[in-house]
Amino acid sequence: MTIDFCVLGSYGRGMSWLGAVAEAGASESSFGSLQRVTRLRPGLDDLLQPFLAEAWVGSDPVVLELCRLRIAALHGDRGDAARRTPAAVAAGLTEEMVEALPRYPSADCFTDHQRRCIAYAEQYVIDVHGITDAQADRVREGMSDAEFVAFTVALGQFDGFGRLRLALAVDDAEHDIA
Repeated sequence: MTIDFCVLGSYGRGMSWLGAVAEAGASESSFGSLQRVTRLRPGLDDLLQPFLAEAWVGSDPVVLELCRLRIAALHGDRGDAARRTPAAVAAGLTEEMVEALPRYPSADCFTDHQRRCIAYAEQYVIDVHGITDAQADRVREGMSDAEFVAFTVALGQFDGFGRLRLALAVDDAEHDIA
């Protein structure tokens, strides 16, 4: 599998001591190593997991997974890029699609809607304020208003929690998500 890890990259080691502090307790959640951080505050994981899972309910899981994987690549997050969301695989995500993500604008395995969503996700990560109304309108063409909101919230989760995992050095590629 070839994924480009070039845009944001990693700026050194994070707070590796957190892993030892957070290891005690429950098994990993469906969101992988993020739970290692949420365990540091009692009760936070119980509140956060339903919120995170909700993003997958109101959106196309293949589109979300393609965007999640592209965001992981932009972050340089190899652990998150190695995960596959079971719902997306069940809905038709293929490794051919994953391998073609760096070439999504021209790869034949993506629909026009998927390309627009991936481009929107890239812009979200690189400069969220640079998203134009025209870009948003093109993404909305394939979604209801509720789906567009769920999609955009999911991008915020992927970007924010991806950066958090990297900053705290708690990433672990052994766990599936959602």
